[in-house]
Amino acid sequence: MFTYEELVGHSRDANNRPAKSRAVAVADALIQVSIPSQQAQTNNKYWTDNWTADGFLRWAVSLNFVQFDRDTDEYTISPLGTELAQVATEPARDEILKKAFLRYPPATRVLSILAGAAENGHPWKNKFEIGHELGFLGEPGFTSYNSSLMLGFLKQASTSKEVTTIRADVEGTADKYARMIAMWLIKVGFVETRSPKIAHRILGPVGGFMEYRITGAGLHAIRQAQGSSKNNRAAKFVMWEFFATTGKSRGYVRTRRARIVQLLMATPTKSFDRLVEQLHAESLTDDPAIITNDLCGLNHMGIRVYFVSGGSQGRQVQLRDTIQPFTIPTGQLTQSQGDKAREQLKAKFLAKTNLLPRYVELLDIAYDSKRNRDFEMVTAELFNFAYLLPAVHLGGVRKPDALVATKKFGIIVDTKAYANGYSRNANQADEMARYITENQKRDPKTNPNRWWDNFDARIPPNAYYFLWVSSFFTGQFDDQLSYTAHRTNTHGGALNVEQLLIGANMIQTGQLDRNKLPEYMQDKEITFGTI
Repeated sequence: MFTYEELVGHSRDANNRPAKSRAVAVADALIQVSIPSQQAQTNNKYWTDNWTADGFLRWAVSLNFVQFDRDTDEYTISPLGTELAQVATEPARDEILKKAFLRYPPATRVLSILAGAAENGHPWKNKFEIGHELGFLGEPGFTSYNSSLMLGFLKQASTSKEVTTIRADVEGTADKYARMIAMWLIKVGFVETRSPKIAHRILGPVGGFMEYRITGAGLHAIRQAQGSSKNNRAAKFVMWEFFATTGKSRGYVRTRRARIVQLLMATPTKSFDRLVEQLHAESLTDDPAIITNDLCGLNHMGIRVYFVSGGSQGRQVQLRDTIQPFTIPTGQLTQSQGDKAREQLKAKFLAKTNLLPRYVELLDIAYDSKRNRDFEMVTAELFNFAYLLPAVHLGGVRKPDALVATKKFGIIVDTKAYANGYSRNANQADEMARYITENQKRDPKTNPNRWWDNFDARIPPNAYYFLWVSSFFTGQFDDQLSYTAHRTNTHGGALNVEQLLIGANMIQTGQLDRNKLPEYMQDKEITFGTI
């Protein structure tokens, strides 16, 4: 048995001080010296870094090649790992990998998404399209960017370097998982890939986002693994750690979801009301809307859970997978007050609106300054698909975060993710004023990237507006709105994240006309209503 430090090590230099870069880090752990460095032939560095070693260990644990003992905080090889270690040929190795992938729920979920796409006649999907259907949608660890917005973002790039950066580095966490798992499945012949070309407004044809398609072997494998015969079904491997990734209360969330699975393992078809009742008896007293969202998330994670009609018994929940028994650590029922209040607010939006969970996730994103890109992307998507207003994400140097426009009006949008709210900021007010002025003058010499070309040419000169979107606004923020309006002779407004979602729901339910949005631009914070 080995500790984490013995396997993964640290990032230390030759003098045992914290390494200033990966280049000067020396090996001090078993996995580091077991994985050849990609630069071995060029710089004679025959070990990898601790970051790569950590990723390998997580991969091995997730696929049940290595077992983790929570009581001793140590790792040991599993029977499946022993089997893998002893194979002598590559085909034999791949057969074991196939077996492991078909027992790993996220991998079967990716295969199922691609199988469904093939059956619908549109077999190729990129990482964003897969990521939109993968994992616990609506929480920070499973954010996905919209595919059409990302293609638009790619086309707005000003240079080849920016195209490469967007293609390689701009993705949500669920999109990253989708790409990573698809690459595993390619290695064993379950998935194939292609690299499409797109027409760029400046650079001509450029490489688009890689696309994936299930192969005949992959289609046969997923059908066999999830077949109708319970005896032939591949028993899926899960761990308590699979059920949430981030947040102060992730232990509580993991336990709630893990107990849902265990209760369904005991009784695969169960009344939803009975399931909620059993959870409440175990001090997991969450709103039924949260439990419903968990069940949807489990399905998107790769554990097949469905709602079925129960006749006089009401809605029933049905587990259609065989799950290997797993354990839950004790003492994980503590939920931070902040997270509990946020969960209650999210439950309210999930129960009382028809908004998708990934939009309700904005209630988390807007308060996390490390997720500014997520805030930009998901807000732009919300305007597109919930407000039903054409929107484009821009971002980058000397560009607004997003534009919202019809042929009758255009809005310059600036998003700010702040835990403690957004207060007056002279520099950011100047930046918004500069965008408004650039749009008014439209001089390529002033700004060669010509971001204003995304507006419809038919918009009247007096029908442009500005909008700040943030978690909430503090202090005398209306002063900043008045200042910007007076300086640019342009009206605008501000939306906190709750009102952003309320407005989207009101448009979805017909309570608000999307074309009336300019009427709310009165140089003050906008209030659409309550929920």
